Amino acid sequence: MSYDNIIKKFEDYIKEINDEKILFEKKNIFTKENIIHLYDELKTAPVEQKKKIGQELNELKNKIEEIFNNKLNQIKNDLISNIKSEFNPLINTYSINMGGMNPIEKIIEDINYFFRMYNFEIVNGEEVIESKYNFDNLNIGIDHPARDVRDTFYINKDLLLRTHCTSVSAKKIEDNKDSEIKMISYGNVYRKDDDDATHSHQFNQVDIIWIRKDLNIANLKWLIEEFLKYIFNNEFLKFKYRLSYFPFTEPSFEVDISCVRCSGNGCNICKNTGWIEVLGAGIFHKNVIKKAKLNSNMIGLAAGIGIDRIAMLKYGISDIRSIYNNDFRLLEQFKGGK
Repeated sequence: MSYDNIIKKFEDYIKEINDEKILFEKKNIFTKENIIHLYDELKTAPVEQKKKIGQELNELKNKIEEIFNNKLNQIKNDLISNIKSEFNPLINTYSINMGGMNPIEKIIEDINYFFRMYNFEIVNGEEVIESKYNFDNLNIGIDHPARDVRDTFYINKDLLLRTHCTSVSAKKIEDNKDSEIKMISYGNVYRKDDDDATHSHQFNQVDIIWIRKDLNIANLKWLIEEFLKYIFNNEFLKFKYRLSYFPFTEPSFEVDISCVRCSGNGCNICKNTGWIEVLGAGIFHKNVIKKAKLNSNMIGLAAGIGIDRIAMLKYGISDIRSIYNNDFRLLEQFKGGK
C-alpha cells in the first residue's frame, strides 16, 4: 500500500504557511482528517497483514514529521533572517545558533498531540495547590507518609507544592455532575527526594482522566496501550498489568511494557527481565467521585506517568540530571524537534 498521495497532499497543504502557530494547528487538523482513520483500519486488518501495514503507517508518520520539521525550521530561519536584516550594522553582533529542543519539551509536545487527536482538554494548572486537592479529595488519609513534612514542600498548613498532577485533575473535575470529562494535566511536581541518576526533587508528570457513565477497565487499557504505542513509536509494544495500590483508585494496577531497548530479550535497562514498569492506573475510588461532587454512577479512568521517565527510556538518557543541567552536547541532539 502506498501513501504517496497523502504525503503529497500534506506538502501542498502546508506549502504557503509562514506562521509557526498556524503550522501546528494545520498539522493537527490534517492528521485528524487523513491519518487517524488508517490506524483504526489497521485494527481490523487480517493478522498476516498487520505487521506490513503497521510498518507502512510508521513510515508515513515519520515522513509527515520530517516534512513538518523541515517547514518549521524554514519558518524559524526566515524569522531569524528578518531579525538580522533589521540589525544596525554599526553594532557588534554575535552569530546566532539555533537551539535544540529539550527532550522533556519534545515528549510534552508528543503527549499533547496524541490527546488532542482524541479531544482531551490539555491543562497545566497551579504548581502551588491546596492540600485538600493534593490529598483530601484523592482519598489520601491524614496518616499517609506523603503528607509528612519530610516528603513534601509545604508553603503553609493549607498550601504546598503539588506532589502529583492528579491534584490539578481533582480540582478541575469538581462539580461537573453529569458532564463527560476528558482531560490531561501535566507539568512540574515536587517531592523531597535526594537527587541522583534516577531521582529528582523536581520532575515532570502527566495525569490522564476520562470520566463518563459507561466506562470500564477495557476502555482504560485501550487508551493506555494506544498512548504508549504512539509515544514509543512502536505498534508491536507488549503490555503486562499487575495489581497494585493507590489511595485514589480501586482497582489499581501498574503497567509494564516490553523493553524498548532489547524488545523483551533482556538487557541492563530492563535488568534482564524483558519488561519495564512505566505507568500507574486504575478506576477512581468512590470516595474521589464523592469528594468531587459527581453523580455516583459516573466512572472515572485515571493514569499517571513520569515524563522524565519516558524521555530517559525513549532517548537512552541514563542520568535524569542531564535533562536539567543545560548541557549543549545533549540538547544539540534535539535540534529541529527530532
